[in-house]
Amino acid sequence: MKIAKLLLGTVLLTAAFQLSAQETDQERECLRMRFLAGEELKIKNYAGASMYYLKGETICGGYDKDNYNRLVGSLRNAIATESDKAKKTAYIDTVVGVFDRMEAAGHYEEENDLTRATYIIQTSKPDRIKADLLFDRGIHKTGTSVNESHVIYYYYNLYVVYTETASDKKAELKSKLITEYFFLSKLVSEANMSLKTQETISTYFNALVKSCNDILPDLNGFMGSFSQDKDVKRASVNNFINLLEAKGCTDSKEYEMLMDTLISIDPSNIDAVLGKAKLLRAKKKYGEAISTLKDAKGLTSDEDKKDEIEYTILEIQYHDQNSYKTAFNTAQGISGKNRSSALKIAAQCVANMANGCGTSTFERKANYLYAAQIADRAGDSSAAAKYRAAGPTESDWFEAGVSSVTLSCWGVTVSK
Repeated sequence: MKIAKLLLGTVLLTAAFQLSAQETDQERECLRMRFLAGEELKIKNYAGASMYYLKGETICGGYDKDNYNRLVGSLRNAIATESDKAKKTAYIDTVVGVFDRMEAAGHYEEENDLTRATYIIQTSKPDRIKADLLFDRGIHKTGTSVNESHVIYYYYNLYVVYTETASDKKAELKSKLITEYFFLSKLVSEANMSLKTQETISTYFNALVKSCNDILPDLNGFMGSFSQDKDVKRASVNNFINLLEAKGCTDSKEYEMLMDTLISIDPSNIDAVLGKAKLLRAKKKYGEAISTLKDAKGLTSDEDKKDEIEYTILEIQYHDQNSYKTAFNTAQGISGKNRSSALKIAAQCVANMANGCGTSTFERKANYLYAAQIADRAGDSSAAAKYRAAGPTESDWFEAGVSSVTLSCWGVTVSK
């Protein structure tokens, strides 16, 4: 019985020694590979160091976070110093695979997203959807400190994903391309990036959106996906308004819809209301435009702004509606920097109505004297001289037998 127990103990001890020896050999080989990699790094042989680190990864059964970071660093240096295109691509393929294994092992850090995404789009078989996810996450997290090249790579890669996607799935990507263009353009501006960066992403954007037909059919869908956060939604709507203006789509119902949306977000937004008035004027809805401008006046206490709005109303009445009497009355109430211009229009109104104001040729001619007086007040001596030349002559005054005349249309009296 004692001999049997002794024999069993001997067998178990022998097995334990054999297992211990086996584990020690593997660990020693793992350490040796990492040591040799370190020696190669001392002489900046990054290709050799990468080879040993990769062998070590296999022998060690994977690495911890620190050793994976050393492997990635070695491969990145090998990529940076390799001049042979095929070898460089092979290293890039390798480092992308290492990043994947790091992520599977729970050692990947998102601060590497932009670097990893940049390598992915340079591999022999780029996973562009994966790269888009990483670029998106990395750029939105990094903000204005992002490298300019990453902005370009991100938008270029997204554009390629769009072009390679089946037609029935393009709408979502198109929406993202448009939305990200606005975001990246703002980022480029805030980070003081180069004009070349903006021009590059604009090139891809303009290849996507060439005309109104490239944006209007999808606009309702885009609007349906707007954030309900007031500030975010306002920014999105403004972006689309600017886009439609740039593409010459301001006469579309979609543009008007955006303007209405902007006003509904913030009815007190005077710029939005003024934009709506401008749109209505362009659509020749002059009465509605004037009504909207009057609403805008009620949104500000700034007298200069009110004066500017009133002058716009005057322009519509005079140039668009040919409502000379109404325009004349509006002009009389305008002050400030537009006072002179308003009086010039008032003088023109009087001159334009001269042939219909008065019961005789003499009285009708006398209207030009009033127009001249207003032009003088406007500081327009040239126009004043022209109007006086069209007024009654000395002979006309003599024949009329008067030295002054009351103008029925304007309720004023003029003298020779």
